[in-house]
Amino acid sequence: MYLSVPLALPINSNPGALVKTKRFANQRESAVFLARFLIELLNYQEKLDRCELEVERARSKDGKTMQSLCMAQHYKMLRIYRRPGVNGDEQILLDRAACGDHIVVAHHNQFYSVPVRASDRDRITEAELVQQLLMIMETKADPRTPPVGILTTAKRPVWAKAREELIKNEHNRHNLELLERSLCIVCIDDDVLPTTFNNPVRKEDRWIGDRDYANVLHHALHGGGSRHLAANRWYDKTLQPFLGKDGLWGFTYEHSAGEAPAIFKAVEDITLKVDSMSPPDENLVPSHLPAPEKMEWYLSEQSLNDIRDAMMSIDALVEDLDLCVMLFEDYSKEFVKSCKISPDVYIQLALQLTYFRLHGKLVATYESASIRRFAMGRVDCIRAASPEALAWAKAMCQGDPQTNQSNNALDGSPKRVQFTIYSAERIKELFDLAVQRQTKEMNDNIHGHGIDNHLMGLRYAAMKVGEPIPDIFTDETYAIVNHFALSTSQITSKSQMIAGYGPVVPDGYGCAYNMRPNGITFSVSAFHSDGRTNAMQFAQTLEQSLRDMAAMIKNSKK
Repeated sequence: MYLSVPLALPINSNPGALVKTKRFANQRESAVFLARFLIELLNYQEKLDRCELEVERARSKDGKTMQSLCMAQHYKMLRIYRRPGVNGDEQILLDRAACGDHIVVAHHNQFYSVPVRASDRDRITEAELVQQLLMIMETKADPRTPPVGILTTAKRPVWAKAREELIKNEHNRHNLELLERSLCIVCIDDDVLPTTFNNPVRKEDRWIGDRDYANVLHHALHGGGSRHLAANRWYDKTLQPFLGKDGLWGFTYEHSAGEAPAIFKAVEDITLKVDSMSPPDENLVPSHLPAPEKMEWYLSEQSLNDIRDAMMSIDALVEDLDLCVMLFEDYSKEFVKSCKISPDVYIQLALQLTYFRLHGKLVATYESASIRRFAMGRVDCIRAASPEALAWAKAMCQGDPQTNQSNNALDGSPKRVQFTIYSAERIKELFDLAVQRQTKEMNDNIHGHGIDNHLMGLRYAAMKVGEPIPDIFTDETYAIVNHFALSTSQITSKSQMIAGYGPVVPDGYGCAYNMRPNGITFSVSAFHSDGRTNAMQFAQTLEQSLRDMAAMIKNSKK
């Protein structure tokens, strides 16, 4: 699902997430926060080594008992590295005996290796780690530093060939081994994205300073391209937390290693633990550790050309990304629950209605369904585009001028004439049928009765034994149902976390949503180059869809 896709990782695959804003009085305080986070991450790593994670549980199909969930993703996420390949990437499972004893810090596009376990003893102290980080933070930017990290933003076969050129040099090969075997890569960002990256829904929607939600999500997803922070990353690494000079705290992660719940939970839990700690001692004990190892690169003319090409490619991708974040606060999931509807089912139907209003049709829709009830389970696909959803969407849009205008603006299609008049009662009946269908679709998938994993398994099984690919996989219909013009996922978090990703097809939308106690946050993405899609228009139409659905339900109760 991931390793065979040749697209660049940022935007196309790696999600970005914002945890919260940090407030530091000085650089030392930010170094203390990072040091404590890394120490707690080491504690978490050692807990994984001892297999001591509490097993998570979910309600079983009968609704009466709790079922254990597979924890494999948690145990592997700090041990996996994605290495690029010309014909497909390789997932490296790192040996804990030979990795995880150092971190890599990215600062001003330069990478530093920092051992977290000393050679003559075990873990270094918090004060020692603070001093190591401060030495890096105090290093001035050097314009001569080659932005080697930008290579990880290239298309995977391109990066694979560039990597082959790099490892011809022994020093470069050593650097790559340090990057691969590190516990994580921490990115210290001494830059902020200009407000030209803003695409706000409302002027009061500010995450930090003058930066709105869309601006900081751009920061998390791609760092703003080569002119800003995209080279201050190493996108092949599973976990990359970043700390901005304005206190922006978030992370990006490589998706083939695991799903969001495992990674989000670890980062959130550690952040909460660090935030609850008492202020550190003002007097630092002098450290006698050597300075962090700065990675020096020896680049051929071909490598320099590869870097220039990668810079142009990521800048074009960043320029094409259309991003909008909407905070919906009319009601929250508690209202939906009071209607005895699954909040996730409700949101998925709202997305179907929104797409229909904008484009006059429904399309293949992807929503990730956790199948951790099964050993080594990852995800299957909850498909929200159903005949029932279509019938309800048509009824909701009867005589809707917005639908007609949007079709003209985005699709170039003629005006649609509605001949059927639906009563309020009939619309609610159609909605109930759509809810029933979507609820069944959701439950079938999380209990192992989806279609996508089974079909993919059959396709790969045929390839493995050398049989001809069955006709179903070369049929036009199969391509249509797997062209996910609407790619969605629910973000589960304890905080006001905002996360997002790009569309998975050129003419599609990405939509992540976080159901918070006081509302719902949506991160909508599209590509400017398509011309038919528009993230802002999707978000505004979605807002109206959610209001109309609530009115429909309230009117039916009356």
